[in-house]
Amino acid sequence: MINREEAKSDKYIIKIASRRVEKELDALPRKEYFRISAEIKELANGPRPYGVKRLGDRVHRIRIGNYRVVYSIFDKEKLILITKVAKRSESTYKEF
Repeated sequence: MINREEAKSDKYIIKIASRRVEKELDALPRKEYFRISAEIKELANGPRPYGVKRLGDRVHRIRIGNYRVVYSIFDKEKLILITKVAKRSESTYKEF
Protein backbone atom coordinates (compact mmCIF):
# COMPACT_ATOMS: atom_id res chain seq x y z
CA MET A 1 0.00 0.00 0.00
CA ILE A 2 1.30 3.47 -0.87
CA ASN A 3 1.09 6.08 1.85
CA ARG A 4 0.04 9.61 0.98
CA GLU A 5 3.54 11.07 1.28
CA GLU A 6 4.89 8.63 -1.31
CA ALA A 7 2.01 9.39 -3.67
CA LYS A 8 2.87 13.10 -3.60
CA SER A 9 6.63 12.68 -4.00
CA ASP A 10 8.66 12.91 -7.19
CA LYS A 11 10.08 9.42 -6.74
CA TYR A 12 9.81 6.85 -9.48
CA ILE A 13 8.32 3.40 -8.96
CA ILE A 14 10.71 0.55 -9.75
CA LYS A 15 9.38 -2.69 -11.21
CA ILE A 16 11.10 -5.86 -12.36
CA ALA A 17 10.08 -6.65 -15.94
CA SER A 18 9.91 -10.45 -15.74
CA ARG A 19 10.70 -13.61 -13.84
CA ARG A 20 13.88 -13.88 -15.93
CA VAL A 21 15.21 -10.65 -14.39
CA GLU A 22 14.32 -11.92 -10.90
CA LYS A 23 16.36 -15.06 -11.63
CA GLU A 24 19.28 -12.93 -12.84
CA LEU A 25 19.22 -11.04 -9.55
CA ASP A 26 18.89 -14.23 -7.49
CA ALA A 27 21.91 -15.75 -9.27
CA LEU A 28 24.23 -12.89 -8.28
CA PRO A 29 26.90 -13.40 -5.61
CA ARG A 30 25.63 -12.13 -2.25
CA LYS A 31 27.98 -9.12 -2.09
CA GLU A 32 27.10 -8.04 -5.64
CA TYR A 33 23.39 -8.59 -5.02
CA PHE A 34 23.34 -6.06 -2.17
CA ARG A 35 25.43 -3.56 -4.12
CA ILE A 36 23.25 -3.81 -7.25
CA SER A 37 19.94 -3.78 -5.38
CA ALA A 38 21.03 -0.60 -3.54
CA GLU A 39 21.85 1.09 -6.87
CA ILE A 40 18.52 -0.02 -8.34
CA LYS A 41 16.65 1.42 -5.34
CA GLU A 42 18.57 4.68 -5.75
CA LEU A 43 17.14 5.01 -9.29
CA ALA A 44 13.80 5.92 -7.67
CA ASN A 45 15.33 9.26 -6.64
CA GLY A 46 16.84 9.98 -10.04
CA PRO A 47 16.58 7.61 -13.01
CA ARG A 48 19.46 9.24 -14.87
CA PRO A 49 22.45 9.18 -12.49
CA TYR A 50 25.96 10.25 -13.44
CA GLY A 51 27.44 7.74 -15.87
CA VAL A 52 24.13 6.49 -17.26
CA LYS A 53 24.22 5.56 -20.94
CA ARG A 54 21.23 5.86 -23.22
CA LEU A 55 20.79 2.75 -25.38
CA GLY A 56 17.52 3.63 -27.08
CA ASP A 57 14.47 5.86 -26.86
CA ARG A 58 13.59 4.95 -23.27
CA VAL A 59 16.27 2.35 -22.63
CA HIS A 60 19.23 3.18 -20.38
CA ARG A 61 21.97 1.30 -18.57
CA ILE A 62 24.09 1.84 -15.51
CA ARG A 63 27.40 0.19 -14.68
CA ILE A 64 27.94 -1.33 -11.28
CA GLY A 65 31.40 -2.87 -11.23
CA ASN A 66 31.46 -5.65 -13.82
CA TYR A 67 27.66 -5.77 -13.95
CA ARG A 68 25.19 -3.83 -16.06
CA VAL A 69 21.59 -2.95 -15.26
CA VAL A 70 19.45 -2.19 -18.30
CA TYR A 71 16.15 -0.43 -17.70
CA SER A 72 13.42 1.62 -19.35
CA ILE A 73 12.20 4.96 -18.05
CA PHE A 74 8.57 6.04 -18.38
CA ASP A 75 8.55 9.67 -17.21
CA LYS A 76 4.80 10.29 -17.48
CA GLU A 77 4.02 7.27 -15.29
CA LYS A 78 7.05 7.85 -13.01
CA LEU A 79 8.04 4.23 -13.67
CA ILE A 80 11.38 2.45 -14.08
CA LEU A 81 11.21 -1.05 -15.57
CA ILE A 82 14.31 -3.20 -14.95
CA THR A 83 14.76 -5.36 -18.05
CA LYS A 84 18.17 -6.97 -17.58
CA VAL A 85 20.89 -7.51 -14.98
CA ALA A 86 24.01 -9.16 -16.35
CA LYS A 87 27.76 -9.39 -16.05
CA ARG A 88 29.39 -7.40 -18.84
CA SER A 89 30.03 -9.48 -21.97
CA GLU A 90 29.64 -9.22 -25.73
CA SER A 91 26.07 -10.54 -25.49
CA THR A 92 24.88 -8.13 -22.78
CA TYR A 93 23.57 -5.58 -25.29
CA LYS A 94 22.69 -7.93 -28.15
CA GLU A 95 18.96 -7.22 -27.99
CA PHE A 96 19.42 -3.44 -27.97
